[in-house]
Amino acid sequence: MKMNFKVTAVAKVYAESKCENLDEKRLVPKMMLRRRLTRSAKMMIYLSDQCHFSDGPVVYGSAYGEMQATADIVGAIASTQPISPTAFQNSVYNTAPSYFSLLYGNKNEILTISSGSDTSANVLQSAALQAVTMNTEVLLVCTEALNIPNINEVNSCTDYLEAGVALSITPTDVLPNITVIKNEHKGFSPSLWAMLDVVNACETKADPVIALEL
Repeated sequence: MKMNFKVTAVAKVYAESKCENLDEKRLVPKMMLRRRLTRSAKMMIYLSDQCHFSDGPVVYGSAYGEMQATADIVGAIASTQPISPTAFQNSVYNTAPSYFSLLYGNKNEILTISSGSDTSANVLQSAALQAVTMNTEVLLVCTEALNIPNINEVNSCTDYLEAGVALSITPTDVLPNITVIKNEHKGFSPSLWAMLDVVNACETKADPVIALEL
């Protein structure tokens, strides 16, 4: 079953190596918190600001999770060194949305999804169901931060080692005015493709309305 949703905002960011100008000094004025942020958390906070969203339910997705924190932990184990508490804290999949909630005092529900190449497609479906169930605006974010040492030895899926995409949706009775077409987004991780389809279709459209599968 499909339902209609108004897309209230869209945003994306990407770079071959590292996304610059994420404006973290303005967005995260407390230095202690800013220093703890992972690359995915910085991208998520930037994207949420671009979507003008700071309070409400969030559905977040990442196929690979916090790669740098995981690499730090594995490296410490391999060299029989103590594991960094910060790396351990930052190694979970909900790190980015958790920092977002800490920053803004957002006490609403967070749902984290990781399902390989289907990640952003499942984020879209889960967020649509959440928006209908709660009758509210929902923020959707997917990020991949793969720029860790020696990544080029194993990377075959993306030209952009850092990339993120976001949109916010709210239920509506208005009929769709956009048809979202599936595309292969060369250079991007396939985990982002479904949401890139939506963002690219909506970013130049006034008051976009789309249909999403529940």
